[in-house]
Amino acid sequence: MADGELLGELLRPLYASVLDPTQLEVFNQRMAEATCSHITGVIIHDVAAGKGQLSHIHGVDNAYMAGLLADLDLRDDPWMKRVSPQLAIGRVLNTDAFLARSVALNSGFYDAYYRQLDIVQQVASVGLYDGTNSVTLSMCHGDLKRTYGKQELGLLQALTPHWINAYAMLRRIGDLQQQVTTLEQALECSPVAMLMLGGDLRICRSNAAAERLLEYGLLRREGGQLGVAGRAQAGLQGLLQRALRGDSQLLGGDVEKLVLHDAAQRPCLVLTAHRLVKWSPQEQGALLVFVREVRPAPESLESVLRQLFGLTEAESRLASAMHRHADVGAAALECGITPGTALGRLKTIYDKTGERGQVGLVRLVSALATVCR
Repeated sequence: MADGELLGELLRPLYASVLDPTQLEVFNQRMAEATCSHITGVIIHDVAAGKGQLSHIHGVDNAYMAGLLADLDLRDDPWMKRVSPQLAIGRVLNTDAFLARSVALNSGFYDAYYRQLDIVQQVASVGLYDGTNSVTLSMCHGDLKRTYGKQELGLLQALTPHWINAYAMLRRIGDLQQQVTTLEQALECSPVAMLMLGGDLRICRSNAAAERLLEYGLLRREGGQLGVAGRAQAGLQGLLQRALRGDSQLLGGDVEKLVLHDAAQRPCLVLTAHRLVKWSPQEQGALLVFVREVRPAPESLESVLRQLFGLTEAESRLASAMHRHADVGAAALECGITPGTALGRLKTIYDKTGERGQVGLVRLVSALATVCR
């Protein structure tokens, strides 16, 4: 199976888990098969307390693994002692890179925990780290003679931005579900516009936020299909067709986005489309489309960025411009700098905010902009 095809097979259940968390089990199983790992899944780590808990683990009895964790302090783990200081959203952490196996495998902690689970090497992708808790997508194997190679590590690296996005969506819906009784209500309460399309690209379902965009004419329902005004229609159809085929134009499996502009050529909407599952006539939904409005940032946003994260005036201006345009080139043009300078400045912004990419930064600044408004 080609790398792009393999990534697509993993992304389908990963994004489908946003609406159906049981799809994480499908994702974990495919991840285990793709990397020849005997344990895969999501692990939550309370760094300060040295405690861990499991979420959707494949390949081992969850109760048994949880029982082992309950009796241990992860602050005594020779691997975790070295990994914890490196925790950051988007990092891919490899135990072999932090401590020689000969040292780790001869520790008392290894005998008490890892040996019981037959774990020789563990690699984890950090989907969340807030300074106290981390949530990682992990894969493990138990072969003393084996080391994860470029193919397995490259696959996890390519999955990482999608894992971060999917987990952020899951958290958002989870937060909403604490206030409502059903997932249906959660989707309706979500401020993010979401539309489910069938294999014929007709709209099967849409939440209240999406209906408002349709009512205002920012999006259109044409013959039951999702549409937009003017020449952007061809771009939208191309995006949806590529998503349906799992054929992104971007390298490395990055999420492809479409930025729509208003009559004054200002960005007004950002759309992404994610294939849910292999579609058949018996299945209702084939694509999940997320739509975010691009609104002018409030005047206080830049000062908030400077106060919270210690950004300089130039850095806060660029971060605010990224929120407005969702595009490095356009943001650089507004700030009067070159795209190269903008990319260099973004690295500093990532370090100060704890984000590790444009998607995370735009999501963070958008959340702050909402609070400012």
